Amino acid sequence: MFEKGVIIDFAGVEHPFVVCALSTSSFQTESNIVSITNYDVKSNMYDGEADIPRAVFIGVSVCNPTDKWDEEKGKMIALSKAKGFKPTAPEKSAALFATRAGLISEPLVKALLAKEVQHITEDPGSVIKGYNQMKARYEQERADKKYIEETPEDLKVLSEQLSNLNSEQLKRVLIVASMKSA
Repeated sequence: MFEKGVIIDFAGVEHPFVVCALSTSSFQTESNIVSITNYDVKSNMYDGEADIPRAVFIGVSVCNPTDKWDEEKGKMIALSKAKGFKPTAPEKSAALFATRAGLISEPLVKALLAKEVQHITEDPGSVIKGYNQMKARYEQERADKKYIEETPEDLKVLSEQLSNLNSEQLKRVLIVASMKSA
């Protein structure tokens, strides 16, 4: 099953994406046994192993804004990522396990997909590597640009004059300025 969405990033650029939910019974070991810890009757948690006959895996494909959006290619990539289950890598584990095969239904998978699309649109950093750092850098650059734009013209002229000084001249200006402020 697939669901589409669009991330509108910090710069207002659209990134179409596809989420794939793969519900399957052939995903782990031949016995489909996984460890579940800390079960007791009061807390409804189990310490031991349980047979997991069905699981749902999620794969996401986000279009790079420099590329042309190809929905079919996005679906193939998302499906490939959903199939990339690795029990040793938490990011490649199932989004949902069920101890009874009938618990995972089409409406449940559709709801899971809708929730995943919502999560990705609200937190693009969850699927775009380095997104939060790029956003912080972009916001800092915008703040710096705004600061420069709001600087009075006479200070801009002075700044230009100072930038044209050699290091010895600049040193003299700093000494004179510090003597005047003292």
